[in-house]
Amino acid sequence: MAESVPILVSLVIPVFNEAEGLPANLPWLLEQAAVPGVEFEVLVVDDGSRDATAEALATLASADARIRPLFFTRNFGKEAAIAAGLDHARGEAAIVLDSDRQHPPQMIPTMIERWRQGFAVVEAFKRHRGEADLGGGLPARLFYRLFARASGIDLAGQTDFKLLDRSVIETLKAMPERRRFFRGLVAWAGYPSARLPFDVPPRVGGTSRWPLVRLVRYAVDGLMGFSDLPLQLIGGVGALVLAVAGFAGVVALYQKLAGTALDGFTTVIILLALASGALMLGLGIVGLYLARIHEQLQGRPPYLLRRPEDRQP
Repeated sequence: MAESVPILVSLVIPVFNEAEGLPANLPWLLEQAAVPGVEFEVLVVDDGSRDATAEALATLASADARIRPLFFTRNFGKEAAIAAGLDHARGEAAIVLDSDRQHPPQMIPTMIERWRQGFAVVEAFKRHRGEADLGGGLPARLFYRLFARASGIDLAGQTDFKLLDRSVIETLKAMPERRRFFRGLVAWAGYPSARLPFDVPPRVGGTSRWPLVRLVRYAVDGLMGFSDLPLQLIGGVGALVLAVAGFAGVVALYQKLAGTALDGFTTVIILLALASGALMLGLGIVGLYLARIHEQLQGRPPYLLRRPEDRQP
């Protein structure tokens, strides 16, 4: 009886400045992820690291043929790194995960089992956020609640740790967005999915590469990519300012006719401040959407790859 052909599954791992932990974390990850009848290719995408990550990846790749590093010319962001990994994945399925052990590779056998049962997407969601609950738990929950209300897509507890069937990968590759929100796109596609809970373990090697400003920008991009609610809010703010201005105008006219009006420009200044503030807020929101349209029309690729030998000193 002929032996069955092993299934190829791609592991997509974005990294940025992770030279400290990669030499130990990547071999451990592959060891923990082992599944009988499954072969892995490991697409490690170096998102323009400024430390020795590229050298560490080259060393690991020379020791293990399963590791296929991809190198960006500069830092394009984690979303671009995930997109690059999926673009180059050759497996019948792909699993996106981090290299710092906060996405437990011990879950991979169960994810593959669920995939074999017919689920096109297998999502790992956070039951407990671990270190993130100490500082980032509340902002994340607020964002997910706002995102769900604005877009109708519930991302509470979700992570980038997902298994995607080849059909899902091809769907994501066909989407023309330049600025992507991976979690939102997978949820929007609506493929049959299974959810697996996990508790986030401590990070091994390095610290978080997500400062508050970057997290806020990430949240704004995700919200604007899936909802026009901010544009609708402009009309609400305008209506509110108009109501306040109308009330103030009625009061001022009554005081004038009653002869009780006071000299001065307090009311005028308040109205001007309200109107100008609402106007600038509206222009700012419209400007953000116009910037996304401009970026999309430029047609530039979301990332650029370089050869390892092209690394600048």
